[in-house]
Amino acid sequence: MVCIDFETANSFRGSICSVGIAIINNGEVVETKSWLVKPHSDYAYFDPFNTWIHGIDEKDVKESPEFDVVYEQIKPLLKNAVLVAHNAAFDVSALRYALQLYSIPFPEVKYICTYKTATKIWAGLENHKLDTVCKFLKFDFKHHDAAEDALACAKILISAMLEKSVEDVFELSNAIGMKVGELYDGGYCPCSIRKASKKAKIG
Repeated sequence: MVCIDFETANSFRGSICSVGIAIINNGEVVETKSWLVKPHSDYAYFDPFNTWIHGIDEKDVKESPEFDVVYEQIKPLLKNAVLVAHNAAFDVSALRYALQLYSIPFPEVKYICTYKTATKIWAGLENHKLDTVCKFLKFDFKHHDAAEDALACAKILISAMLEKSVEDVFELSNAIGMKVGELYDGGYCPCSIRKASKKAKIG
């Protein structure tokens, strides 16, 4: 399982400026990686709001590779792996938009969302943002640092699997009624949670 997090330079999701990865094997984080990324020239503007959130600006990525170069290191990690993200709707779309900018085919990979997972397993929390769930799990991390966020995502997934006494993400998805997402060359199917069925009214 490969947990991933992207930070962006501006509101365009393909304007990736940082990537963090945490790799899970046998229920443990075995490796973390991170990269600063110089956004594509068409979307290189750093919005002050984004910089305020993650602390990265133009000078930090001036000498960094662009995403097409970084992706060459990420791509092998995705082979036969399940991709995991907290609020996967954002991170998977960031990946899709960035790949499209460089005319790179989407990888063939299944993915799940730990945000959606948390809403089912720890339903009583006030919200299911990354920092809220990690506070509940007593895991301290530096929010909006891509490497730290990827590790936090991994900790949530591991905790969820322990909570449900399952050994892989497919067992977990079945246990909580989650449809696993899928990314493939030319498109994607989103990760989703089945809603509770409504009981038919009598009379």
